[in-house]
Amino acid sequence: MILASADLMEHVSDHAWPGCVVEVFGMPVTLMSSGIATMLLAGLGVSVLFLLAGRRAARLGPGEVPHGLVNVAEVIVVFVRDMIARPALHDRAYAYLPFLLTLFVFILGINLFGLIPLESLSVAVGLPPMGVPATSIATVCVGFGLITLVTILGAGLKKAAYRTQCRRGWSPIACLLLSPVLWFFGLSPHIEGVIGRLMLVPLALLELVGVLAKSFSLMVRLCANILSGHTLLGVMMMFILQTLAGFLREQSPHLFYVGPACILASALVSVLELLVAGLQAYIFTFLSAMFIGLYAEGEH
Repeated sequence: MILASADLMEHVSDHAWPGCVVEVFGMPVTLMSSGIATMLLAGLGVSVLFLLAGRRAARLGPGEVPHGLVNVAEVIVVFVRDMIARPALHDRAYAYLPFLLTLFVFILGINLFGLIPLESLSVAVGLPPMGVPATSIATVCVGFGLITLVTILGAGLKKAAYRTQCRRGWSPIACLLLSPVLWFFGLSPHIEGVIGRLMLVPLALLELVGVLAKSFSLMVRLCANILSGHTLLGVMMMFILQTLAGFLREQSPHLFYVGPACILASALVSVLELLVAGLQAYIFTFLSAMFIGLYAEGEH
């Protein structure tokens, strides 16, 4: 698909399925696209694998060592628990472990599905396009960033309401209604004296901007890393096309050394993309856990 495209960004861009774009309040809304199809396939595949692993684990006898799919699932769960949740959230790790595990596995799944040439296969058999790397689409990464932001806000408001009820004995409804204000002022670090009271609102606003900026940085980091890797593959494929065109047009000898070098480099970059797929899932999930621990669970 990359070789057939004259546009380097074509193979990392989202393509709406025919008849799946509607207008809502004058704005186009895509109901199904290649990126959405990739996420659905990845979600379905990950769900099936973990359900099968769970059923096999339930049938294990006492003292029986897990193997195969059960062992893979256990390694992933232990990795997220010990390398992400516990270092970032400490005693609150198990409360957020399901969310962090889902986030890690889903991002890893769509990153790996983006490496499979499903787009070429789907077009070849006459199906709508699917298989585009979903995390190279900015709106998808914005969605992941918003998920983290909503989790931070929800956990922070819940914690602020609970602490206020425990400390002051207010009614649950009053604590719930006042939780946004309480959480906002709780963002400011504690400073004694008049200076602390004067700087309460400015410091809280600064911390609130920090929450938004950190969630935005998660989106940019994930999208930029995945997009750059696939774009690099496209650039090397275009080198082959250009040298091939020069050979056919002018019998240029550049094809004989540029072509093999680009093919070798593409193979190496593809292997690197496998590493990046897992690394970006880990970084996004770990930073999400760090931000939750900092703004929703930490003391300011």
